[in-house]
Amino acid sequence: MIAMNEVLGIVGAVVITAGLAIGTAAVTKGWLLPGRGSAKILRPRVWGYGTLLNQAGTGAFLYLGPLDESRHPGFFPFALAGMAVAGLGLYVQHRARFAADTGATRTSS
Repeated sequence: MIAMNEVLGIVGAVVITAGLAIGTAAVTKGWLLPGRGSAKILRPRVWGYGTLLNQAGTGAFLYLGPLDESRHPGFFPFALAGMAVAGLGLYVQHRARFAADTGATRTSS
């Protein structure tokens, strides 16, 4: 009989793999999933990097935290670091909605 933890591990792996595939497509080809939300993304490659960061962090959190079979307490800081990386990925995805900052300053003339 398959345990619930194994089912959640399989579902997590499928979701992480799909996210990695979508992020890789965005980074390499600049392709986004079609839909209303994709029109808001001005920089798809940056969005793809954010997606890859998010998936890596979420995977580290899941498999070193709640879905860890060994329940070793030494993995807890790494699980929290995974959540921090996932949050950083979400921030990068958010920044992809805005035009690139060129660093130019406005002059008074």
